[in-house]
Amino acid sequence: MPSNTLTTVVEKIDPTAIIKVDGPLNDFQAKDIAITIDDLLEKNFIHFIINFSKSHDVNSYGVSVLISIIQSIEKKQGKLLFSNIDSHLDKKFMSMGLKGYVKIFAKDKDALAYLVEDL
Repeated sequence: MPSNTLTTVVEKIDPTAIIKVDGPLNDFQAKDIAITIDDLLEKNFIHFIINFSKSHDVNSYGVSVLISIIQSIEKKQGKLLFSNIDSHLDKKFMSMGLKGYVKIFAKDKDALAYLVEDL
């Protein structure tokens, strides 16, 4: 049975943070990732990679939180990238219009390489 809790592990590669999420990005759990990113923005991290390898469920509230996160990051001239999404999340992000705002990569290292090339 899937867990209803969301845990995060943050790997810091200044000015980038890789956030590995484990669990659903729904309702109250989605706020946790927003708080994590807000805290990192205050510490001058501006680029973020969210790794979804252990998170396969995002509802519309989770997507709205992700959109809010995108806006906060863009105010700091940063970027939000996703990695390791499965086909289910890929379709969900496409249908909710999120893929127009976020680049998606197969692996964290690909997203990091993109950031290095883009800087």
